[in-house]
Amino acid sequence: MRKLAPISTLFLSSLLALLITLLVSAGHARASASYHHSLSVYSTYPSNALFRQCEALKKSNSEQCVEDAIPVEHFLVALKNSNAFTRLMPFEDGGDYELLIANMGHTDGQYAEFILQWRGLEISSTPLSYNNQQVSTNQAASVLVDMWLEKVRKDNVFSNVFLFSALQASDYTQELFVPDKIGDFTKLETQLYDDPFNGAITRYTHSQFEDALIDVTVYPFMEALSVKDGELLNAQLLDDVARAEQVAQSKALTLSQPSPASPYTVNSDIVGWRIGLKAESETSPTLYASTYVFRRGDKIVKVSTTFPVQFSDPIADELIASISVPTESVLMKNIRQLLQQSTQGD
Repeated sequence: MRKLAPISTLFLSSLLALLITLLVSAGHARASASYHHSLSVYSTYPSNALFRQCEALKKSNSEQCVEDAIPVEHFLVALKNSNAFTRLMPFEDGGDYELLIANMGHTDGQYAEFILQWRGLEISSTPLSYNNQQVSTNQAASVLVDMWLEKVRKDNVFSNVFLFSALQASDYTQELFVPDKIGDFTKLETQLYDDPFNGAITRYTHSQFEDALIDVTVYPFMEALSVKDGELLNAQLLDDVARAEQVAQSKALTLSQPSPASPYTVNSDIVGWRIGLKAESETSPTLYASTYVFRRGDKIVKVSTTFPVQFSDPIADELIASISVPTESVLMKNIRQLLQQSTQGD
C-alpha cells in the first residue's frame, strides 16, 4: 500500500503546502529502500535460552560454547551489504529502531539472537542457527543476517501494523470509525503513522477541487486522563501556530489569525477548540487553513482543512459527531501509570 503523504508533500510546489505542512499533523513521505528506517546496531549478551540451545546441540562434551564466536563487525558488514536500511548506525543512538545481536558458537554450529527494539521497547526476538563447519565467520554472519531479514519480511516486522500490535497501542484499523463521505468530500484512505504516539490519519478529497482537502488525525495525548479539556486542546493549537509562524517567516508570508484560537461548540454539547489562519504575500494568492481539536476518551481528534472556517465549520461539526475512536490502549495505560509514579516520586 502506498504511503499517504501529508498535504504539504502532495502540493509541495504551491504556497498552500508551505502553510498546511505545519497545520496538519501528517506522516512524512519516505523514499522506498527496503526499509525506510534508520537502524542502530549493538552487540549484546547471549540470553539463557541461546546458551542452552548452543549447549544442547554440541556433538561432544569437550566442545565449548564460545560467546561472540562471530565478531559483531561481520554482522555489520552483512547488514550493510544487504542494503535493507536507509541508514545503519553501529553503536550509535539516534534511530527509533535498535537491533541487538547476540551470538554463540562451537565447531558444530553458530547460534544468534536478533532482538529488535523500538525506542528501547522490545518488539521482536528471533533465534537462529547455522550448522556448517566449512564456512568462515564472515559467511556465517551473512547467512544468519539473510535468515533474519527473510523472517522480518515474512512477518512484516517493520510495518506500522506490526509495531502498533507489538507495543499494544490502539488498534485504529479495527476500532477507529470515520465516515466514508462528508458532503462532497470522499474518504481517500486511513493510514497509521510510523509513530504509535501520532496515531492515524484519514484524508478526504473533493470531487471537483483538488486543493480542497480535509485531514482527520486521531492520536493519544500524553497527559493524565484528569487533565482539563481546555488546557489540553488549546495546547494542541498553540503548537500548530508556532510551527506555522516559522514556515511563514521563512517563505516571506504574512500569517494572521482571522479566527484566533478559542473554544468551539458543536450541537451545544461537544466542546472543542478552533483556529483559522490566513497567509498572504504580494505575489501569491491568499491561503487559508482551519484546524479543530476535540477530545474523545484519551484521544485527540484533529480536523484540518485548506479553507476558511465559514466553510469548514459545518464539515467539522458533522465529522466530530460521527467519529468513534479506540479506547485507551495497554501502551498508554502503562505510560500514564509510569508518569504518575514518577510525579509522586518527585
